[in-house]
Amino acid sequence: MTQKHTFKAVIENAGGGGAFVQIPFDVEQIFGKKRPKVKALIEGVPYRGLLVRMGGPAHMLLILKGIREQIGKSFGDEVQVVLEEDTEPRVVELPPDLAQAFEQDPDAAAFFDSLAFSHKREYVNWINEAKQDATRESRVLKTIELLKKGQKTR
Repeated sequence: MTQKHTFKAVIENAGGGGAFVQIPFDVEQIFGKKRPKVKALIEGVPYRGLLVRMGGPAHMLLILKGIREQIGKSFGDEVQVVLEEDTEPRVVELPPDLAQAFEQDPDAAAFFDSLAFSHKREYVNWINEAKQDATRESRVLKTIELLKKGQKTR
């Protein structure tokens, strides 16, 4: 089992609607890597991601908009974070309608399979966030179209 690190940090504005918290310890010393994969609990809400540096000396952890909405916190608010190294394989579960579309288009499926976990997750989340069947259907079609063009993100 990996060691857990608990701390409190203030949600900072990354611009463009993005947010992050700074990691208050030496990430490279603790994890032995420049960009470690981590599992986090942000106010109890799970998240899997990377710790990265963006020009400054400290590493940061992204706080997704969906998580901020779930916990009812935004820029300037303090959150409790529990971090640990993520050693589990990263697998994105395909929605059945996307899996079916991939059966019809093996080239799109092959390109999707070549993508990084984060890009796969972005496509799948976009499809899963659709509230209406028609929207979901159009997003599946758009995903196939973008993948056939070789686009990593939508």
